[in-house]
Amino acid sequence: MTLRVKNNLASVNTLRHLSANQDALTKSLERLASGQKINRGADDPAGLIISENLRSQIAGVHQAIANSEVSISMVQTAEGALTEVNNLLIQVRQLALAAANEGANDTSALFALQSQLKDALDSIDRVSSNTRFGDKSLLDGSRGISGVSNANDLIFLGATVNTRSSPVQGYEVEITQVPSRAIATGEFSDSDAEDLVLSIAEGGKTITVVGGEDETAESFAGKLVKAVKEANLDLEVVYDEDRETLTVQHRRYGTQNTFQVRSSQSDVLVEQADEIEEINNGVDVAGTINGESATGVGRILVGNEGNRNTEGLAVLFSGKDRGIPGTVSIAQNSLIFQVGPNEGQTVRVAIEDTSSDSLSRGLSNESGFNDLSKVDVTTAQGAEDTIRLADAAISQISFLRGKLGSFQKNTLETNTATLRITAENLIAAESSIRDADVAKELAEFTKNQILTETAAAANAQANGIPGLSLLKRNN
Repeated sequence: MTLRVKNNLASVNTLRHLSANQDALTKSLERLASGQKINRGADDPAGLIISENLRSQIAGVHQAIANSEVSISMVQTAEGALTEVNNLLIQVRQLALAAANEGANDTSALFALQSQLKDALDSIDRVSSNTRFGDKSLLDGSRGISGVSNANDLIFLGATVNTRSSPVQGYEVEITQVPSRAIATGEFSDSDAEDLVLSIAEGGKTITVVGGEDETAESFAGKLVKAVKEANLDLEVVYDEDRETLTVQHRRYGTQNTFQVRSSQSDVLVEQADEIEEINNGVDVAGTINGESATGVGRILVGNEGNRNTEGLAVLFSGKDRGIPGTVSIAQNSLIFQVGPNEGQTVRVAIEDTSSDSLSRGLSNESGFNDLSKVDVTTAQGAEDTIRLADAAISQISFLRGKLGSFQKNTLETNTATLRITAENLIAAESSIRDADVAKELAEFTKNQILTETAAAANAQANGIPGLSLLKRNN
């Protein structure tokens, strides 16, 4: 047995255990106090990343719920104003019916009815121009979006709130690069098909086709077509029997749509046998809209952020030649609502102009009234035509109210209910990762407290040996 005086190894050992137990006790206290088992990245790096992403999603969902509720309030504001417009139109119809009672009305009565009708129309115009949500006008025709192209191979897809309405001639689209699809092609004969093993991967899915001993090129191509279809790969397979060529091509255009090929034989869609080759030779469309820069993704050309007129304007080009295929005309008026927790989760609604000069526009009548604002009930025919225009206006406003009601009920309210369920599930998931199990932490705390007190007592005993007792006996 050895006796060491300079270094008290027993004390060092017990001190180490004491320090470890105190650290564990501190962590237990921290988790009990905070209610979280992850208080810093060192506690659980992976868990922290996951939980922070979930917290971000939860915050986004809560904000999306608030957005939807505010959007519902806006729609209700517009619909409430439309209710009053509808009531005023009913009043206009009643006045026209009264004026149509020609046998009982004299000239002064007809002019009085016309004056009341004019007041009702002025009220409709006032409601249409003054109805606002915050500083946003709702019924003056400033909300809505539409677009149209003058060319068959140019299609209007959509626009953003930052896209400006085009002039009468529209925005000219120029194509400088025609889009194409990723393609792999090569010679393929019966001898190539025998015992061939060909694997193709696309969109996270992989198929493998094996040729038999007496396999023909046509039958192998048939197997490949069937496998692609069953796996729902976004690819087209074509075998040209006359030219003895096999072609595999992506269905979608652009550089982002690729696939991988591996062949057991060289020069069958790939250069080297048994090596995976990435087929990424697709090309995105390129060009300009109204002379402003645009980004091509596949066949879709989108005006770049910061463009003065065409930011967010998206058109689809289906032609095969460079140049100027045509123009796109845009009328931008729609309301856009952010109803989801992530980018791009928006919905739109358009609210048409409800002023009297926009109601019943173009409706044929013998009096030649172009719209409701031009009606005159001082004549019998004018009163009859006013009834017709009033009926059309009531239908127009009722349809708009129905559209807004459907948007509120089937889009906004349904979205709010769904988001609340989503928030509940996300909170449950985040809680399981980050929240502390109080029962478990109390048990750990008790254990660490006992171990700490025991280690402290042991350390006190270790500090008394061996040197001090040896010196006392020598004296």
